[in-house]
Amino acid sequence: MREAVDFLRYYADEAERVQQPLACPQVWGAGLASAYGITGETNTLRLTGRGVWVCISPWNFPLAIFVGQVAAALATGNTVLAKPAEQTPAVAAAAVELLHAAGIPVAALQLWHGPGDTVGAALVAQPGVAGVVFTGSTEVARTIHRTLAAKEGPIVPLIAETGGINAMLVDSSALPEQVVDAVVASAFRSAGQRCSALRVLAVHAAIADGVIAMLQGAARELVTGPPQELRTDVGPVIDGQAYAHIRGHIERLHIQAKVLIASEMNGFGATNSEADKALHLIAPHAFEVRSIADVRAEIFGPVLQVVRWDGDPAEVIAQINALGYGLTLGIQTRIDARAQALAAAARVGNVYINRSMTGAVVGVQPFGGDGLSGTGPKAGGPHYLYRFCTEQTVTVNTTAAGGNAALLASVH
Repeated sequence: MREAVDFLRYYADEAERVQQPLACPQVWGAGLASAYGITGETNTLRLTGRGVWVCISPWNFPLAIFVGQVAAALATGNTVLAKPAEQTPAVAAAAVELLHAAGIPVAALQLWHGPGDTVGAALVAQPGVAGVVFTGSTEVARTIHRTLAAKEGPIVPLIAETGGINAMLVDSSALPEQVVDAVVASAFRSAGQRCSALRVLAVHAAIADGVIAMLQGAARELVTGPPQELRTDVGPVIDGQAYAHIRGHIERLHIQAKVLIASEMNGFGATNSEADKALHLIAPHAFEVRSIADVRAEIFGPVLQVVRWDGDPAEVIAQINALGYGLTLGIQTRIDARAQALAAAARVGNVYINRSMTGAVVGVQPFGGDGLSGTGPKAGGPHYLYRFCTEQTVTVNTTAAGGNAALLASVH
């Protein structure tokens, strides 16, 4: 709720800023101006909306991301066809009702419910769509990109924020207690169902045993259960399909990797029982794998893969970059120069040093990734609204009408 309000306020302020006509000052030297025949003119840059935007939002932030997409498009003078995730239609319906009540015309914001592969695909394919903003999987983003590329007519922009195999690099100088607290918050809270959640922990071999032991102890204290119970730390995953998919990865890792944390350590979500399946409960899991390259896919749940490393930390960053994803990265070190150097080497949208990797704040930590993790620009950042607009430069020869170029420029 708070993030949704933040998006509304931030984009309202940003819209006033970016939609002010911008006077482009004359920078010609006297000789260059003479060569180009520039004797007196004003140049103004204006932004206008593109038209109809399709906004496709995910289930894991059913209010915040939905409202953020819609608000950005509306604030820049566009109209919106909004398609929320099929798992969370009621939240989107309530948000649209409030926006209509606040004065957004019904014709300017229309809500479309249904599966992505039918309703979402049909909206993207509509002629006249001027842009698409999407948050979800990399595979679906690719499908949308292909659909837009195959359409006749204008080239349609796509803003995509997709998933990530997000890693945290821990060197031997890091504080183990701080590391474990950040890992628990980043990997297991929200049942690991955040785009920014930690998936791979790369910990230096010199402190790995101690960090793993501490992490195992912390995991034992986490309670997996229904979200309405106050004692619950790790709630359910979104639905049966997600439950089955995550359990499939867990079974594979039980065979291919060393078990560090298994659900048997916890009294809930432990046995893959019918009760667990009905509630979609999966307790935290962790497995030690041989290398970062062995991590092939994002597991969108409370499942962590751990890698030991030694040698040059820059090589670890190179291995993370080689995965192709670039959403979030954690760095745990007490060497400031190392932290900054590793952050600069990472092809990652959001880098978090000595803290958890989730919870980006609108306007403070603009969010979005690189490579397989998205197209940019970053949501909740100062460059986001520009993508929803077209730019127009208006040049006026003031001397042709006998005007004063300097005076006109000051008016703009």
